Amino acid sequence: MRSHAVRGAEICRHLKSLTAVLPLIRHHHERWDGSGYPDGLRGEEIPLLARVLQIVDIYDALTNPRSYKPAYSASKALRLIQEEADRGWRDPQVVKLFLTLHDKIIVHAAEFTAGSDHYLEAMRNTLARLR
Repeated sequence: MRSHAVRGAEICRHLKSLTAVLPLIRHHHERWDGSGYPDGLRGEEIPLLARVLQIVDIYDALTNPRSYKPAYSASKALRLIQEEADRGWRDPQVVKLFLTLHDKIIVHAAEFTAGSDHYLEAMRNTLARLR
């Protein structure tokens, strides 16, 4: 399990189109306090987009069923992510932003998935209110 970040980056390193995302692949399991893997990066040593990806990845893993666990509710997933930030494992600013975006946009995503212009307009209105 702990080798998948390095192996993923190694597999993708030969693909020019993925060069920009190699740091995300490699570092999405680093922790804000330096206790993560594979390189033990800490704080802002971890690429910003890797810090963002890890929160999204955690949320997705928690809110979808796995062979070893049922899907958690969004509120339970958010609580667990906040607990990880409180332990020093996650960038507190990225977590704070994710929680804000979740409340204002992500929780409403189902409203925007039907594909009609009505839903596109609803998304525009929601995004405009964030300014």
